[in-house]
This record gives sequence, C-alpha cells and structure tokens, in this order.
Amino acid sequence: MTSSVWLYKDEDFRPGAELFRSERHFALWSYSATHGQLLLRADATPGAAHRLRTTTEVLFKPVHAVQMQGAYRGLVIRCATEEEAARIDRDISDWCRSEEARVLMLESEEVTGYVITGAVGWCEGVLSDLQPSFFNRFSAYYPVWPVKPLAGVGGEFDIASPQEVAEAFLAGLPEGVRRERHRYVHLLTAVTEQDDRRRRHNLGVFLTETDAEEAKRLVEPHVASCWIEPLAVVL
Repeated sequence: MTSSVWLYKDEDFRPGAELFRSERHFALWSYSATHGQLLLRADATPGAAHRLRTTTEVLFKPVHAVQMQGAYRGLVIRCATEEEAARIDRDISDWCRSEEARVLMLESEEVTGYVITGAVGWCEGVLSDLQPSFFNRFSAYYPVWPVKPLAGVGGEFDIASPQEVAEAFLAGLPEGVRRERHRYVHLLTAVTEQDDRRRRHNLGVFLTETDAEEAKRLVEPHVASCWIEPLAVVL
C-alpha cells in the first residue's frame, strides 16, 4: 500500500507550518526541465542491518529557485516565515518567480536550505524494481513504459550503453536489483498484402536508429507500408 500527499492550495502553506518530517536519508534523485520537477528519494535498504522495505519520495514542481544539499540525514520541510521569505526574495530575480510560488525551507542537521515552488508532495510505499518512481507511472494516456524517475527532459545519464545491453542478453539480469538504466531499441514493423489480405509483421529490433532506418529503406519496396517504433529495454 502506498501513502501519498500532494499540497498545492494556499491554505496548505501557512507561514512557519511544518509540512513533512522524516529521519530517513534522502538524496537528490532526479530533475526534469519539463514542468521544473525536482525529486528527493529515501530508497529501500534491503542489505542494511535495519532493513527498510519502503521507498519515500518527495517531489517539488514547478521549481523556480533552489538552494539544497545533495543528500540529507533526516529532513524537515516547512513553510518559510514571512521574514525568511522576504530575505530569500531579495536574493532571487523577479523574473524567475510567479505569484503562486511558495518558499519552503529544508532543514537537516542544523543546515537550512530552501525551494521556491508551486507545490510539493510525497509518497511512501514498496516501489517495484521495474517502476522508476511513484511520480512517473504507466498511463493509458501515454502508453509507453516509463524508464525515468520523472517524465520529460532530463540529464539522460541513465541510458545504458550497447555493451550493457549485450551483456544483459548474454549473462542475464541479477534478481532483486532495481532497473535504473535503459536503452531505446528500434522495432521495424511492416504490413504486407497478399490475396487481398493484410498482415502485420514485426521484422526486427535494431540497437541504433541508423540501422533501423537503413533496414526500413531496404524493406519499403517490398511491403505495403513499414515504420519504426522506439521501445525501451529496461536494464
């Protein structure tokens, strides 16, 4: 079971109010330029002496400005007081803030940072090894398997190399390990016509788009239609 909270209304952000508290260890996990999303995560620790079976994630969006650490041992998120918000506002350019943005303070081990954002939310539960994040689930409105913690444009540092893909096919994948890398392969599909019947065929999967385009060029004269679809291989 997953518990979740999402705060975005004015009444959710009273000056000085504490919104979130946890003793877990959080890391700056992902950022997406799309919608200005920033994700912190405290992951499950199956190998630790005191095993934590759940994952906790905190998402800020859209983020207008931020001052934070890469990791936290325990974390408190609270609304800035009016004095704190005014002080931080003086250091932020006017053009990068909106009227809906709130100043949230991040506190851990007597160190304070902040995030200026429109909304914040968190989820805790058991995260499947194949699910990249609670905040990027499969959706029927966009029927592509999610391979990144956050949807949209990011750093793309989780793209696997061709060698890693080959090793996964040859040696298999270890059990109980999160699938945090991926690579898009390219499926070439064609439709043939014979005796007034149309048939669809998946002709092959290519590791590079260049190879898929060349194969498509060779196939096109012999079929009614053909096209390339990118598919995510989750590693």
